[in-house]
Amino acid sequence: MNNSTENTQPASSSFYENLLSQFNYAPLTILYEYLKSLDTQDYTQVLKALMEKARQNDEVNRQLQTWEQQSVRPNRSRFLVKLINHTDQPLEVGENNLSLDANEQAFMNILPWDIQALKFDFAYSRPLGSRSKDIFQRFIIFGDQTLGFRFDFGLRVNTSFGVISPTLTPVRTNKVSSIGATPIKCVTRITHSSSEEPYGFTVEITLS
Repeated sequence: MNNSTENTQPASSSFYENLLSQFNYAPLTILYEYLKSLDTQDYTQVLKALMEKARQNDEVNRQLQTWEQQSVRPNRSRFLVKLINHTDQPLEVGENNLSLDANEQAFMNILPWDIQALKFDFAYSRPLGSRSKDIFQRFIIFGDQTLGFRFDFGLRVNTSFGVISPTLTPVRTNKVSSIGATPIKCVTRITHSSSEEPYGFTVEITLS
């Protein structure tokens, strides 16, 4: 039995390496962890799972691009999130200040190895001649004190008055932090932003 395992393992490793090299939606180390979570040696099932995950990633990217290109009402600032869970842990929505109803909260729950897109349109109000102002400041917690993270985000518009016209400077806040006893590696970055009012932007969060 040991000899058989030793003989087949290199072939399996070589197959997986060649297969994984065809997918670029996640680092190889993450793809290896995902394959292990499938708990199967069936190459057909492995390939189907990888293709489905790649399809899901492409679908989320297309959805975000569509939302970014849509016209938004002048009194709304669009905030988008691409959430990538490179772990086998589910994370439910916890405390937040988004005024979510039960269906919205359930929709935002994070599934293992999931990739999802979220859209929020926040009220944008900045009267002419107004000074610097916070447009929105929000937070949401996923998970709990055992395993979870907190996401803080917001938009502030700073105004400086010149001789001819005021200069507006959008300040976008975007922070994720692990809050549970078991740490989660959280990475966030702004992937798209509008240079004109109402200064919408898109954030990508990766958990691993």
